[in-house]
Amino acid sequence: MDEYDQLREPGEPAGRATTPLSSARDALAPYLAASETGPFTKLSISLPEPLIATVREVSEQTGVSVSGVIAASLRRLLDEVLQARIDAALEEDREENLAWARATAPVHARLLADLEW
Repeated sequence: MDEYDQLREPGEPAGRATTPLSSARDALAPYLAASETGPFTKLSISLPEPLIATVREVSEQTGVSVSGVIAASLRRLLDEVLQARIDAALEEDREENLAWARATAPVHARLLADLEW
């Protein structure tokens, strides 16, 4: 099966297939609505033809320019990279935070017990 054949998401009923195009469109939806006022820079890039075909198809179906679809893809990628950094930083502090929470739990319990609700 090649990447452009119809695919089903795991656990999805057999009657409702998705394609990489619909998945791309859904994944980019929040980013396609972003409007930017510029300034803009013209850029010449080379991309594989199947990827360009998908970008153009998403562009046609959403009414967003090819540049807009590529910009939305980059915005999404940058958000994912930032979220991965945040997740990694939180994971680094996880053990220290748990130790602090365990150490202060008795004090917090006493404070809560003394509150008048």
